[in-house]
Amino acid sequence: MKKYLLPMVLLFVILMPAAFATGDVKVNDFSASNTSGNIPLHIYFNGSVTGNVTNWQWQFKNVGTGAITHSTANTTTVHTFGKPGVYDVTLAVWGPNGKDTLIKPAYITASNNN
Repeated sequence: MKKYLLPMVLLFVILMPAAFATGDVKVNDFSASNTSGNIPLHIYFNGSVTGNVTNWQWQFKNVGTGAITHSTANTTTVHTFGKPGVYDVTLAVWGPNGKDTLIKPAYITASNNN
């Protein structure tokens, strides 16, 4: 029994932080420089996140067509909407202690009124 005790204790000590880790990653909110306009529509996005964030992904989904584009910048990014439509915007963040996502449905409206 003694020869198994040390490996078991070491395994517990190694795995314990992962088992009890709390997600410290949080998307508090994000904003856009504007939410509507004519194409090509250039919009600056700024996210408010907390925690040990190591990766960011912005997603822009055209509600009508289902087309999705991405940006892997960090909490700020610039996106150009080249096609008319209504867009859902998502900010996903993750790090060693968790992940979080915030979706704003129908957040951007890009028009073709040139």
